[in-house]
Amino acid sequence: MQQLLLKPVSIYFLVYFRILFGLLMFCEGVGAVLIGWVQEHYVAPNFHFGYIGLEWIQPLPGYGMVFVYLLMALLGLLIMVGWRYKISSFLFFLLFGYSFFCEKTHYLNHHYLIFLVSGLMVLLPAHRKLSLDVRRQPELESDVAPQWTLWLFRVQLLIVYFYAGVAKLQPDWLAAKPVSIWMSYKTHFYVIGPYLNTPAMIWLIAWGGIAFDFLIGFALLWPRTRLVAFWVAFFFHIFNSAVFHVGVFPYFMIAANVLFFRPDQLSRWFFRKNVSSEVLQHVPVQQPHWQRQLGLSFFVLYLSWQLVFPLRHFFIPGDVNWTEEGHRFSWRMMLRTKSGSIYYKVRDAATQQEEIVNANTYLTSDQIRELVKHPDMIWQFARFLQQEYQEKGMEKPEVYAFSSLSLNGYPPHPIVDATVDLAAVPYHWGAKQWVKPRPVADGWPWKKRLAMAKEK
Repeated sequence: MQQLLLKPVSIYFLVYFRILFGLLMFCEGVGAVLIGWVQEHYVAPNFHFGYIGLEWIQPLPGYGMVFVYLLMALLGLLIMVGWRYKISSFLFFLLFGYSFFCEKTHYLNHHYLIFLVSGLMVLLPAHRKLSLDVRRQPELESDVAPQWTLWLFRVQLLIVYFYAGVAKLQPDWLAAKPVSIWMSYKTHFYVIGPYLNTPAMIWLIAWGGIAFDFLIGFALLWPRTRLVAFWVAFFFHIFNSAVFHVGVFPYFMIAANVLFFRPDQLSRWFFRKNVSSEVLQHVPVQQPHWQRQLGLSFFVLYLSWQLVFPLRHFFIPGDVNWTEEGHRFSWRMMLRTKSGSIYYKVRDAATQQEEIVNANTYLTSDQIRELVKHPDMIWQFARFLQQEYQEKGMEKPEVYAFSSLSLNGYPPHPIVDATVDLAAVPYHWGAKQWVKPRPVADGWPWKKRLAMAKEK
């Protein structure tokens, strides 16, 4: 296995992905500014929800984040042409990670994937062919890269697809409940709108999505099904782009799926270079032995973590769709729809004075929409209110949250215990006593159904 992963392959697959990745990141950065996404999520809010433990990472004041995104767009161009590639890709990784971790209101799995891939790009020799770096330093040029660099991308994509399928194995998705809600809002679409909200289309999306996620990665790996699988994935992602408007992600996945084809095919298709795999086997990889071994160790450790970490929600009590424990960073994409409302009550334990707090006073509409869905954000805002009222002169502020949440169209229920002073509760990972469980009648878990069937 070690010899196979260190085997030299044509480096053109890395060149191809460097060019496409840089171009897409340029479009992502400029597009996010032009459509006002950056201004809406970073400039407009007065309060930002950081990741717990990383709250010290805060957005730049004013229009600082606009310049960050424009700088990332510029770095995308530099990555594309391979100018000072190592520095440009490292700076892009840092800036994208900074923008990602300083505000979790708009957490998206594809942003997490871009963050990971941008970090991988820093480590890979994607600048050693057809780059301005090679023109400046010809000794950098190489025709080969170790095969593990190719399989690093392939396995990462396989994990993303497969775990998205695992996440769909739940009663609500199998009953097409979230899909039916989404499609009911798409009937106004030009031409395709009337067909989206039909029972046939709803069931096709729900069950076809499961089949696609479970099978597409393996179909791309198998040479006999690879071409058909690529075009199936192509139209799947184009459909998602047209119907769900998920930004650059569909095009990123299409570009990445090309990496499942052989490197010599990519060199011929995109660069008109006929590369012999047999000849390349005798071309040495321009890396010291210790660097090749270190890279191979990273390959094993990184992918092992990617295999294990997304499964953590299986070991946390409760329905992850309700509690959100283990949802982020787990490739759980487009699985549920939530809506609800929330308000807070702040009470001075010393004087018993009470005040109702409407979150609209401090948060944007997008933040409020996400606030009620995530217990960790409810807790964070409670701690903020505690500090806010202490600064206003309240001696011992207690903060209570009154929430109402509907999951996948079921009747609304409180998601947090309104009798618990959230300002006095320390945060810990895993299940929390102050988060109310999803009502059994809503979820109808399979275990409950089986138990009822046995009783009958």
